[in-house]
Amino acid sequence: MFKNKLFNMALIIIISITLLSLVAFFLYQYTFRDVKTSASGIVEVPTIDDIVPLTVNVPKINTNLGDSTIIVLEMTLQTDNEKAKVEAEKRMFQIKDRINLLLKNLTSDSFATEEKINQFKSDLMVRLNKILQDGKVISIDITQIFLQS
Repeated sequence: MFKNKLFNMALIIIISITLLSLVAFFLYQYTFRDVKTSASGIVEVPTIDDIVPLTVNVPKINTNLGDSTIIVLEMTLQTDNEKAKVEAEKRMFQIKDRINLLLKNLTSDSFATEEKINQFKSDLMVRLNKILQDGKVISIDITQIFLQS
């Protein structure tokens, strides 16, 4: 491109950093899009009255993990719109199937720390969003978890 190799390297590095910054910015915006900003620029966090109508309770699930540990699990799914909530309620048998399949691949170690539980939630959210067509799950709250070896 240019005859000076140092200038070429600097240009490539600047372009790379710019592109990575743009990707990071859009990922950040996409990840935290449920937080609303008013016209005055003040961030508005959804109230509980906004959240409750969009939640679906998953009935208690009792199953064995991959290492034969028994798990009892209850959770609540928060969807992004009313249509997604209705669809999730209708697809509850598929949701429970996805949960059971994921649990069969895990061990009691997979629930040992908060980070591992958050990883479970993240993996489950990806699986559930693959079956929902009218919206998506934006949050999973575990309301009960019990492990017995």
